[in-house]
Amino acid sequence: MDKLLHQRGSTPTEETGTGHKQLGRYVQLGVLGSGTYGLVIRARDTGDPDAQDVAIKLLPRGGFVKEYRRYVMREVMHHGGLKHPFIVDLKEVFLTPEYLAIVMEYAQGGNLHRFLRERCLHNRLTEDQARWIFQQMIVGLDFCHRMGVANRDLKLENLLLDQDQSSGNPLLKICDFGYSKHDLSSTANTRLGTPVYMAPEVIFINSKYDAKKADVWSCGIILYAMVYGYYPFNPADPKLPQKMTEGSIAYPPGVPVSHECKDMIQGVLNPNPEKRVGLDDIFQHAWFVKDLPPGALGMNDWYMDNADSLQDRLELVQTIVETASAAGHEGEPMLQCFF
Repeated sequence: MDKLLHQRGSTPTEETGTGHKQLGRYVQLGVLGSGTYGLVIRARDTGDPDAQDVAIKLLPRGGFVKEYRRYVMREVMHHGGLKHPFIVDLKEVFLTPEYLAIVMEYAQGGNLHRFLRERCLHNRLTEDQARWIFQQMIVGLDFCHRMGVANRDLKLENLLLDQDQSSGNPLLKICDFGYSKHDLSSTANTRLGTPVYMAPEVIFINSKYDAKKADVWSCGIILYAMVYGYYPFNPADPKLPQKMTEGSIAYPPGVPVSHECKDMIQGVLNPNPEKRVGLDDIFQHAWFVKDLPPGALGMNDWYMDNADSLQDRLELVQTIVETASAAGHEGEPMLQCFF
């Protein structure tokens, strides 16, 4: 119970003497992103001079949280239990009078989409670079799936980059579990995610689908984009349904991509989810295992054995989300939960 904190007081959002916003013990350093959901800011814990910067997603209290309460609960409870080096760490949630704040690990390299656009020639990686990123994504996704969680919104923008301090190689971090679904929930049957990454069974088939197999398809879109610099399917193409359901994928001859890599892409972008390669198949594929660090295939066994149950935090998180469904006020009880 030491990870729970439910005490009296308030967590105001106010300006500091430096002009930065103060949110509880955190001070805002800048804005990392924004959208219909609100803001993601970079912040620092003022109570710990040695603490690393964090990213805080700020969801506006009231109507937004009330409307998307189910997805907010899933994001916090699913993400909070995924402690893994290839997944952004969710550290805590707390309330201010204005926001429900989700505190996460800060990845200094930004997202993979921006990296490809701004720092890579022709918006693509070399095949070896793409394999290194893909390996981390697949190992991280395997842990999610073994923990019962399908992400349902894997995309370049939701893959963050950090740096291995010992080797200097980029480290990948999966983030954003707002659309995630757990095995214990009903079978997926809603068209959630970003269209260009969606599997054909999600877009075109009006029935239930296996969300984990749809995640694998999204990984194939990401791999193709990393090695070719653009997506394999154009959402504006009038022949899109036909091309996707037939598995019609073009491989431009001017880009140096090996046959083994193309075979990997073809396997994960099989339009038939029953014939699409699974994570176990990927782990045995010759292209995937090349230059794979020793112990990588077995690392998830250790993380599974040491995974934390969040049952003792479920009731508190429910209270936090329920309270955030209404506007806040100064002096209200402070609600906070650590993971």
